[in-house]
Amino acid sequence: VSRLDDDQLSALRARAIGFVFQSFHLLPAYDALSNVALGALYSGTRYAQARARELLIQVGLGQRLNHRPASLSGGERQRVAIARALINDPRIILADEPTGALDQRAGSEVLGILDRLNAQGKTVVVVTHDPGVAARAQRIFEVVDGLIVRESRGGARAAA
Repeated sequence: VSRLDDDQLSALRARAIGFVFQSFHLLPAYDALSNVALGALYSGTRYAQARARELLIQVGLGQRLNHRPASLSGGERQRVAIARALINDPRIILADEPTGALDQRAGSEVLGILDRLNAQGKTVVVVTHDPGVAARAQRIFEVVDGLIVRESRGGARAAA
């Protein structure tokens, strides 16, 4: 990828990587369905509205399609963000503190979705400061000042 220009890098990100942010980054003027479908804007994904509906149903929000972010709970917002990350069927999901703004129940639901995505063959990379979240990972890389200082295998989920 070091030889790709900006346009090629953007196309690669749009096709191969889905991003899930701690602060959701949903557009407040759009409902859940439109927020998810917008993720397809730069990739040329066909049938974005139908795919967005399908993804929202998969993350348990089939009854909340027409709700704007302000009327959704934090856990629901994060599930919309996950659906948006999946709109282009990426191979890799990058999740930055996906449970950081959520209560324990909502966080557990979000982690369950990420676990299922991984079980379906997606590579899921989670950045977290929460040892409980990290313990669910198959591989853990501890980073200090931008350097990997430790790698460990297995966690609670991997052992189960």
